[in-house]
Amino acid sequence: MNPLLLTPLLKLGETVFDRFFPDAEEANKAKILLASEIAKIDLEKDSAFRDFVVAYEGQGDKVHPAIQILRGSVRPVVSYTLVGFFIYGFVNPSLVEPATLDLLWKLNLISLGFWFGERSLKNLGMDLGKKDDGRRKES
Repeated sequence: MNPLLLTPLLKLGETVFDRFFPDAEEANKAKILLASEIAKIDLEKDSAFRDFVVAYEGQGDKVHPAIQILRGSVRPVVSYTLVGFFIYGFVNPSLVEPATLDLLWKLNLISLGFWFGERSLKNLGMDLGKKDDGRRKES
């Protein structure tokens, strides 16, 4: 469920339950039941999407070999093209405008950071994917 709709829906449910159930304990039970039902629906939608992705990615070896080659070549083709354009502009500064070279520099940072940034950080010992328990170690 959309998180932007979840909070107003829960608040509306709380208001309705407060009006229909004069007993505060019954209203609280109804609020908890509403929240659990919404969470269950949300979990079912997430698991359905997750199952679709797993099924789609799991069948990657069953698609036509041309599609496998195309899927596997996206990262290198995009990366080599951007790096090649930047090197060409760097070697031939009179043929490329500074604004274009600046744009190519930014695109290279974005693409290479996207493709290889997480791996680089892990190799440096900065795994950002780990859960933080809220306590930071002072060094």
